[in-house]
Amino acid sequence: MDKSPLSFFLPQLDGSIFATLQIIFALVFVAAIILIPVLTRLNARPGNWQRRLAAIEGADHQAAIHDTPEQLSQAVATAPERWADVLPSLLLVFGLLGTFIGLGLALNDAAGVLGGADALGSLTPILDALGSKFKISTWGIIAFLFLKIWAMLFPVDAARLAWSTRTIQQRAALAAEQQIQKEAAAGLQQIAPIVQSIDALLAVQRAEAQRAHVRHAELLEALQRLAQPPVGTGRAVSRPEDASA
Repeated sequence: MDKSPLSFFLPQLDGSIFATLQIIFALVFVAAIILIPVLTRLNARPGNWQRRLAAIEGADHQAAIHDTPEQLSQAVATAPERWADVLPSLLLVFGLLGTFIGLGLALNDAAGVLGGADALGSLTPILDALGSKFKISTWGIIAFLFLKIWAMLFPVDAARLAWSTRTIQQRAALAAEQQIQKEAAAGLQQIAPIVQSIDALLAVQRAEAQRAHVRHAELLEALQRLAQPPVGTGRAVSRPEDASA
C-alpha cells in the first residue's frame, strides 16, 4: 500500500466496496466545489434579484413586506446562493458520514477475521488500511475550506445585502413622495370648495360692477340731455331784438 502523503488524498481504487464509496464521495465533492462557485457567480446579479422580488410580489398580488435589508436579502437569494450558504456545512457532515461508513466496514472485516487461527496476521492489513477511512472526512474538510475561502474572496452575500439596502431606501423614498402627493391632493380637495365659492363671489361682483357701469353710463347720458338747452328757446329770444332794431 502506498503510504506517501499524496496517496492519502487520492481515492483508493482496489475494487473494494469502500473504493466505490470513495469514488462516489469524491465525485460529489468535486462537483460541489466546481458547480456552486460557477452557478453562484452567474446568478448573483441585481437583475436576478429584482426578478425574484417581482415574482414574490406578483405571487402575493401585493408588495412584499420586508422590514430589514437582511429579510429582503434572504427573500431574493437565488437557489445557487442558498446552496452556497448551506453546502459547506453539509459537505463537512457528508465527509464525516463517509468516514463512519468506512470505519463500520473496516470493523466488520476485523470482526470476521478475529476468529481465525492467524487473527493477528489477518488483522494487520485491516489496521494498516484503517487510516485511509479518514480520506472522505479530509475531502469534506477541504471542500468546506475551499467554499468558505471562495465566499470571502467573492462576498456575494454582502453585495446582495447592499442591493437590498438600496432597494429599501429607494422604496421608502418613493413611499414618502407618494404620501406627500396624497396629502397635497387631500389639501386641494379641501381647498376646492373654497376656491369655487370665491370664484362665484367674484363672478357676482363682476356682474354687479357691470350693471353699475351700465347704470352710470345711462345716468351720464341723461344728465347730458338735461344740460343741453331746448332749440325753440334760442329762437324766441332773438325775435324781440330784431323788432327793436
